[in-house]
Amino acid sequence: MSDLFQPVKVGRYTAKNRIFMAPMSRYRAPHRGIAPDFTAEYYSQRASAGLIVAESTMINDWSGGINCPGMYNSDQAAAWKNVADAIHANDGLIFLQLWHSGRAAHQSLLPDGRLVSAPSAIGSTAPVITADGMEQPSAPKELSLEEIVQLRADFAAASRFALEAGLDGVEFHAAGGFLIDTFLQSSTNHRTDAYGGAIENRFRFLKEVVEDTIDVWGADRVAVKLSPTSAYNDMGKSDDILETFTYVYSQLDTYGLAFLEVNEEIPFSEPDSEKRAVLDQLRTLWSGVYVANGGYDAEKGNAQIAAGKATAISFGRPFLANPDLPARLKQNGPFNEPNPETFYGGDALGLTDYPFLDATVA
Repeated sequence: MSDLFQPVKVGRYTAKNRIFMAPMSRYRAPHRGIAPDFTAEYYSQRASAGLIVAESTMINDWSGGINCPGMYNSDQAAAWKNVADAIHANDGLIFLQLWHSGRAAHQSLLPDGRLVSAPSAIGSTAPVITADGMEQPSAPKELSLEEIVQLRADFAAASRFALEAGLDGVEFHAAGGFLIDTFLQSSTNHRTDAYGGAIENRFRFLKEVVEDTIDVWGADRVAVKLSPTSAYNDMGKSDDILETFTYVYSQLDTYGLAFLEVNEEIPFSEPDSEKRAVLDQLRTLWSGVYVANGGYDAEKGNAQIAAGKATAISFGRPFLANPDLPARLKQNGPFNEPNPETFYGGDALGLTDYPFLDATVA
């Protein structure tokens, strides 16, 4: 399994291995979106990953996440600086995932005067987490052009805050049925203006925020996450998926981005042969670093890398309970079992208290 453990060039950095930590929301920032102090310990414990992509981080106060951290003011940036410093002290790399929920939100999670919004007034039936548990998302209203301009500015501002906080790069969450993904896909974007209709128009918002952030960071510290075939958050209903993402991959490939992360399956499911064929065809369009995500173990991940179908693998749930996952993968375990009761919300319990391999063996 040597391929997984070889270093790899990622933009201007060299990752020490190809075992990346995938972004995973933990919903532990209830106080004005400021990442709590234990966030630094949580991520620094996992600094043996080749690269960490931190959890979905709000670009403004109406991004719609429950207790999600933000990156839209100096206090939030200061908290993330503590995280970045802790990672760098442990010889790690960390990108921050910038995110807006779009229609995958509930009205109770937004400030007074804001409504759940999306490219088009097309709702989702996939439940979302609220203070009262899982609820149906609120019906969205269509974003005005003025709001789209503001969202673009908010993504750019979040990118600047991330740079000032000393992080190593940013990843745009353009997957999972959240805001950017719903601009891209024809089933969720029925606009008739410059942001809808032809794929060139549906791609426009992602194009703009990527180019704005390249102006801040340089292309080699900017990444994008996509999920072309995923049904998560009520997606995957377009009949032009291959056509749409052929354009998206081809356009993004021209920028020289740090990497493209692709969610190839959602938890507890596998893509059928048709979806796998779409993913394989799209993969041929990407010439840079390709990070495959979704249901991989060491054997499957190494096989993808050896076959040239992935440059690196991002692991999600295995990293929750195994802070030293690369070491455990190298010797095939033992692995700590994660506790789903502590996945979301709460304090450091279930975040920083999983034992390292030496403690497990001892």
